[in-house]
Amino acid sequence: METQHGAGFVVWLTGMNRAGKSTLASHLVARLAAAGRPATLLDEDGEAALLLEGLGTLKEDRTRVVTRLGFVAKAVMRSGGIAVCAALSPYRDAREQLRREARRFVEVFVDCSMEKLRERDPQGIYAKALAGELKGVPGVDVPYEPPARPEVVVHTDQLSVEECVLRVLQAMVDAKVIGPAEFGRLTGGQRPRRARPEPAAKPAAKAKAKAAAKGGSAGGARRRLDARQAARRPQRKAAPTPAKGAKRRR
Repeated sequence: METQHGAGFVVWLTGMNRAGKSTLASHLVARLAAAGRPATLLDEDGEAALLLEGLGTLKEDRTRVVTRLGFVAKAVMRSGGIAVCAALSPYRDAREQLRREARRFVEVFVDCSMEKLRERDPQGIYAKALAGELKGVPGVDVPYEPPARPEVVVHTDQLSVEECVLRVLQAMVDAKVIGPAEFGRLTGGQRPRRARPEPAAKPAAKAKAKAAAKGGSAGGARRRLDARQAARRPQRKAAPTPAKGAKRRR
């Protein structure tokens, strides 16, 4: 079923600093705009930073980042646009709250190895944090909580930007916020991958598994009980055997 053209939704890119969220978000917006979809980029390190003035690095402040960007993203979504948000957003609860509020929500976990993060860090933030010279760096001395159920994970240290974009677009199809025809327009005619349904277990296999479970619990307990009772029974004394050569009594 083709998704209605023009229906808005939120794409939320989360990941550690220098993972590549801003780069991927800007490429997504450019691709969507080229296909005629109104898309708005909300990057906490870009123009959207003005929405976050006065906020620091405490957990409460980082939660407010998600709340403020999420408020604008939901407004874009309600107007029929696509809000593409790039934000560190290290705490899972804040992201899950936004998911519940937006409903049409595609969470992208932008993952990257620490080795590559350090290579992309000209300011040496990670090196200083790992050496104990800098505090409050998510993923080092304060938590970064990866998504529990993201629509897609992209490893930017292993994939090109184009490959990451295609995976995010596929996730949009899987989440039913865009349809296969729109995927084709966004990718120059490519077809999305079809999700493979999990094969249903055969009735015989289910019955066999159930019987095995029953035998392993009730049957096993019964066998252990019988063994304990047998051990408690007094052993019968064997009758004495008459000695050889002994005469029978008449």
